[in-house]
Amino acid sequence: MTFRLTPCIVMNGNAKEAVHFYEKVLDAKVLNIQTYGEIPVPCPEALKERVANAILQIGNSELMIFDAPNISVPEGNTNQVHTIQHNHNAVVTINISINDVERTKQIFEILQQGGKVIAPLEVVPFSPAFGTVTDKFGVTFILVTQV
Repeated sequence: MTFRLTPCIVMNGNAKEAVHFYEKVLDAKVLNIQTYGEIPVPCPEALKERVANAILQIGNSELMIFDAPNISVPEGNTNQVHTIQHNHNAVVTINISINDVERTKQIFEILQQGGKVIAPLEVVPFSPAFGTVTDKFGVTFILVTQV
């Protein structure tokens, strides 16, 4: 039996933006991107342009991104929007291993724009460039350079 874990980022309507952002920042290849309107399942009109499934290849790994379908989209003049309920008992981060210090610095710099540095990029006993940053989408990345 073979297992493969694929991290999945569940977005709140901005999955397309995130896909294109990670495509540029992480040199990702978009393997698939499909909206709810493109799948053969009825959905509300306001949901049709949101991403139902996107798969990015980053190095030898894959990352899935999609917009949560259970988030209601406001219709008409209503301001009511339901959001994803977060479980604050668990924290998931994405670890990126890079073999080039300069590339680690570039990625860290871009990810922190509009985000928040959790641990600055610095030399540590096990890495010449290690840091943690939460990007503008609220996704936390641990960057570690392994040379």
